[in-house]
Amino acid sequence: MKLKPTHSHTKGESIQRNPHSNIIQNITNFRKETAWEIGSDYEESLDVDEQLNKVVNQLKGKEEKIIEICKRYNLCCMFMIVIIMNEGFTPTLSINKEMIKIANNIGAEILFDLYANPYKSELD
Repeated sequence: MKLKPTHSHTKGESIQRNPHSNIIQNITNFRKETAWEIGSDYEESLDVDEQLNKVVNQLKGKEEKIIEICKRYNLCCMFMIVIIMNEGFTPTLSINKEMIKIANNIGAEILFDLYANPYKSELD
């Protein structure tokens, strides 16, 4: 399909921890599933559609191949939309017709993961 993943991992791989995190370092967790991802980097935007279009444009015309691969290897597709809100600025959340069409064609779910960072207080 001439698509390069932005991230991938295999079931059973150990999860690499950030050495600067507060998580106990002697516990090793392993990936529960294999993933092959196409996405955009984190970007400041108040319109999610801008980032969605970057992904959708890579998938246009490849739906039949995606369906074939999913059937052959018993895979599922999903769109994971991760939004980080800073200081109360919330983006426009809209799913355009093209994305709905592609998601429907390949049988993909659409999930949202929202992170709301705290407001800065006047004392900061």
